[in-house]
Amino acid sequence: MSMWVFGYGSLIWNPGFEYLDSKVGYIKGYVRRFWQGNDFHRGNPEKLGRVATLVEEEQGLTWGRAFLLGPSASSSLSYLDSRESKLGGYCTTVVTFHPRDQHIDPLPALIYIALPSNRLYVGPAPLPKVATDIAEAAGHCGHNAEYLIRLVDFMKEQVPGVWDEHLYHLDHLVRARLEERNMKVEEVMGEEKPLAIAGLSSESSDDEVHPSSSCPSDYASRVSKRKVRCLDI
Repeated sequence: MSMWVFGYGSLIWNPGFEYLDSKVGYIKGYVRRFWQGNDFHRGNPEKLGRVATLVEEEQGLTWGRAFLLGPSASSSLSYLDSRESKLGGYCTTVVTFHPRDQHIDPLPALIYIALPSNRLYVGPAPLPKVATDIAEAAGHCGHNAEYLIRLVDFMKEQVPGVWDEHLYHLDHLVRARLEERNMKVEEVMGEEKPLAIAGLSSESSDDEVHPSSSCPSDYASRVSKRKVRCLDI
């Protein structure tokens, strides 16, 4: 049975596990919000970063990327459990994923979602406060602002006709905060980590794929060149 994992945060550009295919699309009934704290990848215990989670909303719609797990699905899920659940505080549920290509039927996909009961959940706040938190935080995998900006880049490149009010307003505010701190956007952007597909040629996916380089991590010291190596949240 095929298993898909839907990414709406850093999984979009840096899945970190082996997969056979990926597709851009959306899920219904949820909106993306920066309500989850992070004390490792994009923040630290003294200054928590803010990363995305999903919040239920009847008319909500969230765009992202789904990944088809390959023969090593069990090890991929174990990796995700460490990355998302143990370090990130996320739990899992299954949703219906709607591919951007309307010729492909909707399919079930696993998602990781942070609930208010986890220790790192910081919850809602006025967007100016959220923007300040993001502009001031950094962790093992880089500046918190990079996380937000890469999400914005994905939306503008892959679904330019979709307007994400929360994401784009937050992007505007964070860029203003960086400017106030005399920081250029280029200064907070780490090395880009292009997607890599294992087991299939690039023609097998609807997305361009390349090998990727790594960021320092306790989880990925020696990985096949056909896998993404950087662990991010």
